[in-house]
Amino acid sequence: MQDRPKSASRVQKVSREDFFKAHPRCCYCNGKQAACEIDHAPARICFMNKFGPQGFEFPSCSSCNRALATTEQVLAFYIRSFDQSNENLDSIEYEKLISGIVNNAPDAIPQFQQQRSSLSLMMGTPTVAERTMILPSAAKRHIELFALKILYAIYYKTTGKMAGSSNRYLVTWAQTGTPAARTMSANADAWFDQHVIGARPNVDLGEQFIYQTGYHPDHGYFGIKMSFGDSFVFFGVIGPARGLSTLRPRLSLCPSIYDAAKKVGKPKVQRRLQF
Repeated sequence: MQDRPKSASRVQKVSREDFFKAHPRCCYCNGKQAACEIDHAPARICFMNKFGPQGFEFPSCSSCNRALATTEQVLAFYIRSFDQSNENLDSIEYEKLISGIVNNAPDAIPQFQQQRSSLSLMMGTPTVAERTMILPSAAKRHIELFALKILYAIYYKTTGKMAGSSNRYLVTWAQTGTPAARTMSANADAWFDQHVIGARPNVDLGEQFIYQTGYHPDHGYFGIKMSFGDSFVFFGVIGPARGLSTLRPRLSLCPSIYDAAKKVGKPKVQRRLQF
Protein backbone atom coordinates (compact mmCIF):
# COMPACT_ATOMS: atom_id res chain seq x y z
CA MET A 1 0.00 0.00 0.00
CA GLN A 2 1.44 3.36 -1.04
CA ASP A 3 0.32 6.50 0.77
CA ARG A 4 0.92 9.88 -0.80
CA PRO A 5 1.13 13.04 1.30
CA LYS A 6 -1.68 15.52 0.93
CA SER A 7 -0.84 18.90 -0.54
CA ALA A 8 -0.58 21.76 1.90
CA SER A 9 -3.68 23.40 0.48
CA ARG A 10 -5.80 20.30 1.20
CA VAL A 11 -4.66 19.73 4.76
CA GLN A 12 -6.93 21.21 7.38
CA LYS A 13 -4.85 22.82 10.06
CA VAL A 14 -5.76 21.95 13.63
CA SER A 15 -5.66 24.72 16.22
CA ARG A 16 -3.16 24.45 19.05
CA GLU A 17 -6.00 24.15 21.53
CA ASP A 18 -7.56 21.23 19.67
CA PHE A 19 -4.18 19.60 19.14
CA PHE A 20 -3.33 19.58 22.84
CA LYS A 21 -6.81 18.39 23.74
CA ALA A 22 -6.23 15.38 21.51
CA HIS A 23 -2.58 14.95 22.61
CA PRO A 24 -2.20 16.28 26.17
CA ARG A 25 1.03 14.47 27.11
CA CYS A 26 4.55 14.47 25.63
CA CYS A 27 5.13 11.42 23.41
CA TYR A 28 8.91 11.61 23.92
CA CYS A 29 9.01 11.06 27.71
CA ASN A 30 6.19 8.51 28.01
CA GLY A 31 3.76 11.24 28.97
CA LYS A 32 5.62 12.23 32.14
CA GLN A 33 5.36 15.88 31.15
CA ALA A 34 2.41 17.77 29.73
CA ALA A 35 2.68 18.61 26.05
CA CYS A 36 3.12 22.32 25.51
CA GLU A 37 4.89 22.48 22.15
CA ILE A 38 4.12 21.01 18.72
CA ASP A 39 7.15 19.17 17.42
CA HIS A 40 7.85 18.23 13.81
CA ALA A 41 9.48 14.87 13.20
CA PRO A 42 11.49 14.63 11.07
CA ALA A 43 12.53 18.21 11.74
CA ARG A 44 11.72 20.69 8.98
CA ILE A 45 15.37 21.75 8.82
CA CYS A 46 16.09 18.35 7.22
CA PHE A 47 13.98 19.23 4.16
CA MET A 48 14.70 21.57 1.31
CA ASN A 49 13.48 25.08 2.09
CA LYS A 50 12.31 23.65 5.46
CA PHE A 51 9.16 22.43 3.74
CA GLY A 52 8.46 19.31 5.77
CA PRO A 53 5.60 16.84 5.35
CA GLN A 54 2.12 17.66 6.56
CA GLY A 55 0.60 15.57 9.33
CA PHE A 56 3.87 14.86 11.14
CA GLU A 57 3.27 17.04 14.18
CA PHE A 58 3.75 15.50 17.61
CA PRO A 59 3.03 16.54 21.21
CA SER A 60 6.15 17.44 23.15
CA CYS A 61 7.21 19.06 26.38
CA SER A 62 9.68 21.91 26.02
CA SER A 63 12.58 19.84 27.44
CA CYS A 64 12.27 17.01 24.90
CA ASN A 65 11.50 19.32 22.00
CA ARG A 66 14.46 21.62 22.52
CA ALA A 67 16.97 18.93 23.50
CA LEU A 68 17.60 18.02 19.87
CA ALA A 69 18.03 21.45 18.31
CA THR A 70 21.74 20.89 17.66
CA THR A 71 21.25 17.23 16.75
CA GLU A 72 18.72 18.10 14.04
CA GLN A 73 21.06 20.75 12.69
CA VAL A 74 23.88 18.19 12.51
CA LEU A 75 21.66 15.69 10.71
CA ALA A 76 20.42 18.26 8.21
CA PHE A 77 24.08 18.92 7.33
CA TYR A 78 24.93 15.23 6.97
CA ILE A 79 21.80 14.41 4.96
CA ARG A 80 22.72 17.15 2.47
CA SER A 81 26.40 16.19 2.48
CA PHE A 82 25.94 12.48 1.79
CA ASP A 83 22.92 12.63 -0.50
CA GLN A 84 24.18 11.30 -3.83
CA SER A 85 21.69 13.48 -5.70
CA ASN A 86 21.85 17.27 -5.89
CA GLU A 87 18.10 17.64 -6.32
CA ASN A 88 17.56 18.46 -2.65
CA LEU A 89 20.59 20.73 -2.30
CA ASP A 90 20.31 24.50 -2.05
CA SER A 91 23.67 26.22 -1.83
CA ILE A 92 22.49 29.04 0.46
CA GLU A 93 20.81 26.60 2.86
CA TYR A 94 23.87 24.36 2.81
CA GLU A 95 26.20 27.23 3.70
CA LYS A 96 23.97 28.01 6.69
CA LEU A 97 24.12 24.38 7.81
CA ILE A 98 27.92 24.41 7.54
CA SER A 99 28.05 27.56 9.64
CA GLY A 100 25.66 26.01 12.16
CA ILE A 101 27.67 22.83 12.69
CA VAL A 102 30.93 24.80 12.92
CA ASN A 103 29.48 27.08 15.60
CA ASN A 104 27.27 24.65 17.53
CA ALA A 105 28.77 21.18 17.07
CA PRO A 106 32.42 21.44 15.97
CA ASP A 107 33.13 17.96 17.36
CA ALA A 108 30.68 16.54 14.80
CA ILE A 109 32.49 17.98 11.75
CA PRO A 110 33.67 15.17 9.42
CA GLN A 111 37.33 14.82 8.52
CA PHE A 112 38.81 13.59 5.25
CA GLN A 113 40.82 10.41 5.60
CA GLN A 114 43.45 11.79 3.22
CA GLN A 115 44.06 15.26 1.83
CA ARG A 116 44.04 15.58 -1.95
CA SER A 117 47.44 15.45 -3.58
CA SER A 118 48.69 17.89 -6.23
CA LEU A 119 48.42 15.14 -8.87
CA SER A 120 44.86 14.37 -7.84
CA LEU A 121 43.90 18.03 -8.10
CA MET A 122 45.44 18.21 -11.58
CA MET A 123 43.61 15.06 -12.72
CA GLY A 124 40.34 16.36 -11.29
CA THR A 125 39.18 13.02 -9.86
CA PRO A 126 39.80 12.30 -6.16
CA THR A 127 40.97 8.86 -5.09
CA VAL A 128 38.85 6.59 -2.87
CA ALA A 129 40.94 7.60 0.16
CA GLU A 130 40.47 11.27 -0.70
CA ARG A 131 36.70 10.76 -0.95
CA THR A 132 36.51 8.87 2.33
CA MET A 133 35.50 10.88 5.37
CA ILE A 134 35.92 9.86 8.98
CA LEU A 135 32.68 10.32 10.85
CA PRO A 136 33.45 11.60 14.36
CA SER A 137 31.99 9.72 17.29
CA ALA A 138 29.99 12.83 18.21
CA ALA A 139 28.29 12.79 14.81
CA LYS A 140 27.44 9.10 15.22
CA ARG A 141 25.74 9.83 18.53
CA HIS A 142 23.73 12.65 16.97
CA ILE A 143 22.61 10.31 14.17
CA GLU A 144 21.45 7.65 16.63
CA LEU A 145 19.62 10.20 18.78
CA PHE A 146 17.93 11.66 15.71
CA ALA A 147 16.76 8.19 14.65
CA LEU A 148 15.52 7.40 18.16
CA LYS A 149 13.33 10.49 18.22
CA ILE A 150 11.73 9.63 14.87
CA LEU A 151 11.26 6.04 16.05
CA TYR A 152 9.32 7.32 19.09
CA ALA A 153 7.28 9.72 16.94
CA ILE A 154 6.22 7.19 14.29
CA TYR A 155 5.57 4.58 16.99
CA TYR A 156 3.16 7.04 18.60
CA LYS A 157 1.64 7.97 15.24
CA THR A 158 1.10 4.32 14.30
CA THR A 159 0.06 2.76 17.60
CA GLY A 160 -1.17 5.65 19.73
CA LYS A 161 1.23 4.44 22.43
CA MET A 162 4.30 6.05 23.98
CA ALA A 163 7.68 4.39 24.37
CA GLY A 164 8.81 4.07 27.99
CA SER A 165 10.57 1.94 30.56
CA SER A 166 8.34 -1.05 29.74
CA ASN A 167 9.89 -1.10 26.25
CA ARG A 168 13.30 -1.76 24.78
CA TYR A 169 14.56 -0.35 21.51
CA LEU A 170 17.01 -0.98 18.68
CA VAL A 171 18.33 1.65 16.28
CA THR A 172 20.76 0.92 13.43
CA TRP A 173 21.81 3.00 10.45
CA ALA A 174 24.09 2.96 7.43
CA GLN A 175 25.11 5.08 4.48
CA THR A 176 22.96 4.47 1.42
CA GLY A 177 24.52 2.26 -1.22
CA THR A 178 27.03 0.55 1.06
CA PRO A 179 27.22 -3.17 1.88
CA ALA A 180 26.18 -2.29 5.43
CA ALA A 181 22.99 -0.64 4.11
CA ARG A 182 22.12 -3.66 1.98
CA THR A 183 22.69 -6.02 4.91
CA MET A 184 20.61 -3.86 7.22
CA SER A 185 17.77 -3.70 4.70
CA ALA A 186 17.79 -7.48 4.35
CA ASN A 187 17.79 -7.88 8.14
CA ALA A 188 14.86 -5.45 8.40
CA ASP A 189 12.83 -7.44 5.86
CA ALA A 190 13.65 -10.66 7.72
CA TRP A 191 12.50 -9.07 10.98
CA PHE A 192 9.17 -8.07 9.43
CA ASP A 193 8.70 -11.63 8.16
CA GLN A 194 9.72 -13.26 11.44
CA HIS A 195 7.21 -11.24 13.44
CA VAL A 196 4.38 -11.99 11.01
CA ILE A 197 3.64 -8.38 10.24
CA GLY A 198 1.35 -8.39 7.24
CA ALA A 199 0.48 -4.86 6.13
CA ARG A 200 3.60 -2.74 5.74
CA PRO A 201 2.47 0.68 4.60
CA ASN A 202 5.04 2.61 2.58
CA VAL A 203 5.04 6.38 2.84
CA ASP A 204 6.96 8.30 0.16
CA LEU A 205 7.37 12.01 0.86
CA GLY A 206 8.95 13.22 -2.34
CA GLU A 207 11.95 10.89 -1.90
CA GLN A 208 13.38 13.18 0.75
CA PHE A 209 11.85 10.90 3.38
CA ILE A 210 10.54 7.39 2.74
CA TYR A 211 9.57 4.92 5.42
CA GLN A 212 7.93 1.56 5.93
CA THR A 213 6.37 0.44 9.20
CA GLY A 214 5.11 -2.79 10.66
CA TYR A 215 3.20 -3.33 13.88
CA HIS A 216 1.60 -6.41 15.44
CA PRO A 217 -0.71 -5.40 18.31
CA ASP A 218 -0.88 -8.92 19.72
CA HIS A 219 2.79 -9.13 20.66
CA GLY A 220 3.53 -5.39 20.65
CA TYR A 221 6.51 -5.31 18.30
CA PHE A 222 6.89 -2.25 16.09
CA GLY A 223 9.46 -1.78 13.34
CA ILE A 224 10.36 1.00 10.95
CA LYS A 225 12.72 1.16 7.98
CA MET A 226 13.33 4.68 6.68
CA SER A 227 15.61 6.60 4.36
CA PHE A 228 16.48 10.23 3.71
CA GLY A 229 17.13 10.78 0.02
CA ASP A 230 20.27 8.92 -1.01
CA SER A 231 22.13 9.67 2.21
CA PHE A 232 21.20 7.35 5.10
CA VAL A 233 18.95 4.41 5.81
CA PHE A 234 17.70 3.48 9.29
CA PHE A 235 16.05 0.52 10.95
CA GLY A 236 14.41 0.79 14.36
CA VAL A 237 12.44 -1.50 16.64
CA ILE A 238 10.39 -0.97 19.79
CA GLY A 239 8.98 -3.90 21.72
CA PRO A 240 8.07 -5.21 25.18
CA ALA A 241 11.04 -5.05 27.55
CA ARG A 242 10.64 -8.68 28.64
CA GLY A 243 10.32 -10.01 25.11
CA LEU A 244 13.47 -8.21 23.93
CA SER A 245 15.52 -8.89 27.07
CA THR A 246 16.95 -12.13 25.66
CA LEU A 247 18.69 -10.44 22.73
CA ARG A 248 22.46 -10.00 22.92
CA PRO A 249 23.90 -7.50 23.22
CA ARG A 250 21.15 -6.55 25.64
CA LEU A 251 18.93 -3.76 24.32
CA SER A 252 18.43 -0.65 26.43
CA LEU A 253 15.14 0.39 27.97
CA CYS A 254 13.51 3.33 26.20
CA PRO A 255 14.68 6.57 27.85
CA SER A 256 13.04 9.94 27.48
CA ILE A 257 14.42 11.92 24.56
CA TYR A 258 15.60 14.57 27.00
CA ASP A 259 17.61 11.99 28.98
CA ALA A 260 18.97 10.40 25.80
CA ALA A 261 20.14 13.81 24.56
CA LYS A 262 22.17 14.35 27.73
CA LYS A 263 24.34 11.35 26.81
CA VAL A 264 25.35 12.67 23.40
CA GLY A 265 28.58 14.05 24.83
CA LYS A 266 30.00 10.63 25.75
CA PRO A 267 32.75 9.43 23.35
CA LYS A 268 32.34 6.41 21.05
CA VAL A 269 34.28 4.78 18.23
CA GLN A 270 34.68 6.61 14.93
CA ARG A 271 33.26 5.26 11.70
CA ARG A 272 34.28 5.77 8.06
CA LEU A 273 31.94 6.87 5.30
CA GLN A 274 32.39 7.59 1.59
CA PHE A 275 30.64 10.21 -0.47
